[in-house]
Amino acid sequence: MLPLPLGLSREADQSRGEGGLPQAKPGGRGGRSAALVLLLATPAAAKTLAVGPGQPFDRPSAAIRAAQPGDTVLIEPGEYYDCASWSTPSLTIAGHGPGAVLTDTTCQGKAILVAGGSGATIRDLTLARARVADGNGAGIRLEAPDLLVERVTFANDEAGLLSGVQGGAITVTDCRFEGGGSVGQHWTYAILAGPAAALVVRGSVFIGGQGGYVSSDAGETVLSGNSFSSDRLLPAVIASGRLTLEDNTFTSGLETAGTPMAVLATGDAGPVLRRNRLLHSATRMVLLRNWTGDTPILEGNEVPPRDQEVSEDGALRHRLSSAAHAAKDGLRSLAGRGKRFILGQ
Repeated sequence: MLPLPLGLSREADQSRGEGGLPQAKPGGRGGRSAALVLLLATPAAAKTLAVGPGQPFDRPSAAIRAAQPGDTVLIEPGEYYDCASWSTPSLTIAGHGPGAVLTDTTCQGKAILVAGGSGATIRDLTLARARVADGNGAGIRLEAPDLLVERVTFANDEAGLLSGVQGGAITVTDCRFEGGGSVGQHWTYAILAGPAAALVVRGSVFIGGQGGYVSSDAGETVLSGNSFSSDRLLPAVIASGRLTLEDNTFTSGLETAGTPMAVLATGDAGPVLRRNRLLHSATRMVLLRNWTGDTPILEGNEVPPRDQEVSEDGALRHRLSSAAHAAKDGLRSLAGRGKRFILGQ
């Protein structure tokens, strides 16, 4: 046996672990400290908070206030005159079966649900009759990146889903947008998305709206398998980023002397339209009004013989107007910098 270094007993040497580090004895102070560190490092398990008669919470807003990141708020069928806002991330707000309705109540003068926490999921609910003073009461107002909405009905809200958030993805799947969209002389959209990274809408129905249906400033907008039905002159879809439409149906009974459009693309990249259908009973229509200045990709779209698949009418005026606004903004910025220079700021 090799001799031990001076001043080190054999018992002390045996208490050292791999690499010469002290090894905690079972039940000792080191063991308790290690267990405490492990406990603190382990995330709390996600919980389900039940809402409804006989459940721990009588209102959705009460459960949402109590929820922690990753929790699910599960709402029993019933009509709730309630609204909620939250900043907790990764919450799921869901109906437990059909018939969970939040109606006639808005928070912060904005919406029935104000999603201020990132990564929210909202599913299997009806959000009805959102009304606010400025006329854009929404079923959902998104104020943090990333949202998934599944099987939600937006019924006669002033607006359906509103978001001004930059970045993140908004995904809407198998939803229904009924009515709404108009307050007096003003009109709104079923979905109004600001500068998100992406807006994806799949398998959803838009019907009976008095305004437009989708207005998107997202970097990429993808609409697939949706049904848009309207008697309004407004385009059903307006997009300023990259736009892809596949397997959508646009139906209109509008009668007018003009030539209305179903889709308006105003970005820099040519839109992609595949296997879309244009159906209407009266006047001539255009499936796509292309103001991008780029060639669109058009494949397998069904358009009545009297109608146009694509038109660039108004594109030059749009580009001139955009250039004028950009020049005006540039002059304002230059004037501001000059003023700060003169003032020595």
